[in-house]
Amino acid sequence: HARHFSDAATKGFSECPDFKIVDSTLREGEQFATTDFTPQDRMYIAKILDRMGVDYIEMVNPMAGKQAVEDCENVAKLGLKSKILVHTRCHMSDVKAAVNTGVQGINLYMATSPVLSKHSHGKGIDVIIETATKVVEYVKEHGLEVRFSCEDSFRSDMSDCVTIYKAMDAIGVDRVGVADTVGIATPKQVEHVISTVRANIKPTTGIEFHTHNDTGCCIANALVALEAGATHIDTCVLGLGERNGITPLGGFLARLYTLDKDLITERYDLSLLKHLERYVAQHCHVTIPFNNYVTGSCAFTHKAGVHSKAVMQNPSAYEVIDPSDFGVERRIELAHRLTGWNAMKQRTQDLGLEIPDEKLKIATVMIKDLSDERTIGLEELDKILMSLCSKRQPKAAFVAWGEDAHEHKADFYRRETEDAIKMLDANEDTRPSEVFRFTGHLFDKAVLNRLLDLAVDSPVDFKVVKLDVPNDNEQQSSAIIKVIGELNDIEVLRQKYENLLSTLDGVARTQMSIEENEEEESTEEDSKTPPPHNVHPE
Repeated sequence: HARHFSDAATKGFSECPDFKIVDSTLREGEQFATTDFTPQDRMYIAKILDRMGVDYIEMVNPMAGKQAVEDCENVAKLGLKSKILVHTRCHMSDVKAAVNTGVQGINLYMATSPVLSKHSHGKGIDVIIETATKVVEYVKEHGLEVRFSCEDSFRSDMSDCVTIYKAMDAIGVDRVGVADTVGIATPKQVEHVISTVRANIKPTTGIEFHTHNDTGCCIANALVALEAGATHIDTCVLGLGERNGITPLGGFLARLYTLDKDLITERYDLSLLKHLERYVAQHCHVTIPFNNYVTGSCAFTHKAGVHSKAVMQNPSAYEVIDPSDFGVERRIELAHRLTGWNAMKQRTQDLGLEIPDEKLKIATVMIKDLSDERTIGLEELDKILMSLCSKRQPKAAFVAWGEDAHEHKADFYRRETEDAIKMLDANEDTRPSEVFRFTGHLFDKAVLNRLLDLAVDSPVDFKVVKLDVPNDNEQQSSAIIKVIGELNDIEVLRQKYENLLSTLDGVARTQMSIEENEEEESTEEDSKTPPPHNVHPE
């Protein structure tokens, strides 16, 4: 059932194996530092994973508590296409509890590395095989899929692992598990271990690969594992998990997409990824990184003039992934010092405007210069372009200028652009606004991050008017945030601010006050205040 990769896209990868994804967001993801899923969250995440097309969904060991039992039962009753698995220790009591929840498979594990086995079960290889045999046979008697994994495989003795895998294969496990529990493996080591395991078990027995991202190799290692003979890859939404997490679902799918686009788009509904990641991020209290695979805010943002021009003519010039396949959009940054007039021309065409090339080239230079002084938003850029389009100089005037027409036209276009830029400042926002001052230890418990997140999630527009961060961490910081919008929305945001500060009271004391509804004028002293080193410390 192999699919051929594009020769141009992949050197060294000749076939795409018939792999399956075991998503562990509801097991490994639960072990992430700030994960706080409710039972309803787990049900919803399971449904979206199923709609996306993942083959397996792994749940927490029901021995974790009453709620874990109910979660396994409830998800198992949903009737999803994805098979529901439970991850348990190789203990008969754990397995009996898991079987009773109605799930379709059990993922067993036992530590095999000296450092882990010493501090867990303390058993030798013969005892591990004897124990696992009884448990595996119990699972098989109940008609469930079963996997046995050597925990910490890459710090275990390879001959010990092979002995265990051969024994498990002989009694009929559906697959064996190879686990890079601490993220120590390199791609070459993964290739060696997986190919060695594949050579020692039946071709029909699967190999499930689980790798952590402590050293940044999880996606590469997962891909190499498939090429070496693995059949199942463990993933988590956003790569969540213990410590630095495991292989991210989105990143792994993006990697495979570049190798066989048709296969991945047929098997998985990639358009659900962005929503799923946002939902999980919100309930794990994390912010999706700007450079997150596919769905990060800058994943398909082009800024350099040469890049922008090429992408506008042929997106594949600088993109190996079509953003529309993943339900995200491409963005061309225009109003900045690196932009080019071709990007500006494309924007005028998008707006249905006609501006002479000579005028647009002059305007581009002036807009680039202005961007060195202040940030220019896309809405402001569009206002400048529309203003330039509406002003037309009679051709008779150009003719009257005679031999100096070129210089006169250039000067005329510069004045037009200057007038258009001045109009930006004249068009002040007349909507209601409020100015909040926050004073305290804003970087304890990432208070400032949370304040800004609340503003981002609110319908209001906002900007940070002033941020004072003293060199001495013991001193208090202060921030002034101006919000603009409907009165009801501003009031709701104010209440959310009050609730947040009340919750944090005692651990990161911060005070809020309402300022005069005017932005503070920056003083010379203010301009000397250094910017914060990191507004998002986490």
